[in-house]
Amino acid sequence: MNPNNEKQEIRGRPPDEKAGNNEEPPKPLSTKRLIISLAIKIASIALAVWLIFAFVLGIAINYGNNMHPAVNDGDLVISLKLQRPYLNAAVLYRHDGKTRTGRVVGLPGNVIDISEHGELLVNNAIALEDIYYPTYKAENSAVSFPYTVEEGKAFILNDYREDTLDSRSFGAVDLSDIDGPLILSLRRRGF
Repeated sequence: MNPNNEKQEIRGRPPDEKAGNNEEPPKPLSTKRLIISLAIKIASIALAVWLIFAFVLGIAINYGNNMHPAVNDGDLVISLKLQRPYLNAAVLYRHDGKTRTGRVVGLPGNVIDISEHGELLVNNAIALEDIYYPTYKAENSAVSFPYTVEEGKAFILNDYREDTLDSRSFGAVDLSDIDGPLILSLRRRGF
């Protein structure tokens, strides 16, 4: 006997007779199963994206220059719905069926006033903000100053203060109508 043959006998059966090799190779998936698998993956991704934009992120295109220079006309803005608005935060909010951008200058309990010299006063102190334009009262508005922000609302102004289509015209906005502070602004040139 050959010593190599003895080793094979000691080791066991030849390779083609080993247990588990008698199985057939897996069959490729049929076209129908591939389509169903792809459809399930696409539906799962679409559901995840919808959940993110329904409950986590707000997205809109800013129309107009009401937030110039922070946000320009045509910019794509994204907000974080999970975060509550805070003072001096640029936010997405809804008013009259439109999504708008603005800056929170007053929260519940704050007293907002506007001086004759174009100064914004919050709780009888000049607001510290990086706004280049003076703040004046809106003409023909039912909002009177000093204005106390009601519970569950926020007072929102535009950065371009000469555009008075903000809380100076229609009063404070419900906190439930605010989609949260802006976390990203993408400049869109030429659109």
